[in-house]
Amino acid sequence: MISAGCQTPARLGLGYFEKRLSDEPLRRPVSPEHTYTVLWHILQACGRARWKEIRSPWRQAQVQHKCRSGASATWSSTASATASGTPTSSSSSAASSPTSTGSSSGCSFSSGVKRGLSYNDTSLTSQFSPSQISWAYNWGQTASGSLREGVMFLPMLWSDSDPFTSTWATNTQAAIDNGAEFLMGFNGPDLNTQANMTPEQAAQAWTTYMEPFAGKAKHVGPAITNGGAPMGEVWLDQFLGNCTQCTINVLAIHIYDSTANEVYYQSYISDFVGKYGKTTWVTEVRGAWQRLRVQSFLGNMVSFLDGIGAYAWFMDTVGNLVNSDGSLTSLAETYVV
Repeated sequence: MISAGCQTPARLGLGYFEKRLSDEPLRRPVSPEHTYTVLWHILQACGRARWKEIRSPWRQAQVQHKCRSGASATWSSTASATASGTPTSSSSSAASSPTSTGSSSGCSFSSGVKRGLSYNDTSLTSQFSPSQISWAYNWGQTASGSLREGVMFLPMLWSDSDPFTSTWATNTQAAIDNGAEFLMGFNGPDLNTQANMTPEQAAQAWTTYMEPFAGKAKHVGPAITNGGAPMGEVWLDQFLGNCTQCTINVLAIHIYDSTANEVYYQSYISDFVGKYGKTTWVTEVRGAWQRLRVQSFLGNMVSFLDGIGAYAWFMDTVGNLVNSDGSLTSLAETYVV
């Protein structure tokens, strides 16, 4: 039963969604994520328990909204210090045996689970079931071990330098053959301690290495940081401007800040989705390490992040998501609840 105090905003929110979903044509296609974030802010006054009740009709309609594909020219932008993982050395060799995977539908996963894992040690992923985690990546091109059946491994082209480019074609085709339905682009190309690529350089590399796999798997764009100019969205806008014929099905971002700043995290993601109108993944998210505050922060963020395409907490390590005995930490239990 929805309380009288939030009936009006709830109906307004759902009405907005239904109207936007049916509007044709649109200046820019409405994404489920954009609608979700609008509803999120409208329904805050209703409380979390009521929000779960209210969002059910929205979730049913959401599955009917398919992700867009094709060159970025059809949706290009009108607007003009993070920690990241690095691929392990074994990630540059071709996969030696098939890896069981889950499956995706559109730009999301058919299981409905949007949570992923970022990891370096494959053994630390074994405690997560496919009902908790649907996908995983290690900043490399091969899983470097076996993931649990039902968890999809996604390869990444970390940068445009060797040895990443020389092994990319072979490893990526092997990953696709083993069930990978998404390919991840460059890691922090706007950050000088990560891939460190100019927008023009990244566009050229995308055309050379990613485009040959268009149609074979969906493409997750370069994962930018939430840094200020010339990083972040400024870098992304320039990349898209130089990559107008590139196939980019999903946009990706990393976001780091103080765990006390949930409003910033949610506003940044909402504004990003609203600006680009594109399915968005947050492939790295974390705050300053203060255990109790982080756990509360993560619990609140998971509810919010369930409204975007996919997301992964940084990262699956001992002391973070896994205890030394291999069991899940209380933080991990909050993540996968």
